[in-house]
Amino acid sequence: MRLAPRFSVAAVSHVGRRQNNEDFHRVLRLEVPQGNLLLLAVADGMGGLEAGEWASKVAIEALSEAVRAYAEHLSTGRPAVGLSKVMEKAFALAQKRVEKEAEKPERKGMGTTLTAFLYADWLKEGVVGHIGDSRAYLLGLGGLKRLTEDHSWVAERLREGVLTPTEAERHPYRHVLTRALGLPEARFDVIPVRLAPGEGVLLATDGLYGLVPEEEWTLGKDLQGSLEALLAEALRRGGDDNVTAVALRVE
Repeated sequence: MRLAPRFSVAAVSHVGRRQNNEDFHRVLRLEVPQGNLLLLAVADGMGGLEAGEWASKVAIEALSEAVRAYAEHLSTGRPAVGLSKVMEKAFALAQKRVEKEAEKPERKGMGTTLTAFLYADWLKEGVVGHIGDSRAYLLGLGGLKRLTEDHSWVAERLREGVLTPTEAERHPYRHVLTRALGLPEARFDVIPVRLAPGEGVLLATDGLYGLVPEEEWTLGKDLQGSLEALLAEALRRGGDDNVTAVALRVE
């Protein structure tokens, strides 16, 4: 007999004061013979008009396609490949799809960030895939810990010590990405994550952390309510960008 899933998930997204919501997100749960396979993802598109909106959707649809193929593989009883390898293949497919769409004249120059978390509950293990400046955080028992580094011009200067945190927050190049799906030779990070009971992962676009610093985040037992409160606070502080966040917690 299959046990009830021992995890909770939550998601919020809002257009903010923008005309289009170029953010796209997904929470996908797939049942396989071994247990539950979960995919969480956020993407923040760029390119103007509808191009950015399309880029983020294309990336997450490709990611979902690769994970569904992995679930089918698990259902056959064949040996399972590692989660990191699955994430690498999924991101490579997403890059290929975004690049192909960007060849169209009306979508030239489009691209997107992509941050995702793939979790296998029977292993109690997961993996984060990341490119761009959307972020992944570990919801640890001791508090919040960022798992990813921003792939942006300002973040690189900050790590080099060229800019101070205060200068980075106000710098005119703070939204300039050095890595994103759609850019040539897009390199992405893959980060293994093991979750203990009570721990989880949160993914967010810059529309959230850019207005509500992560030091101010409070995530209680009600995961959905916590994300909705963060969204409301971002909108209260101006909401000048799309705001998206998804989270998972192991019960």
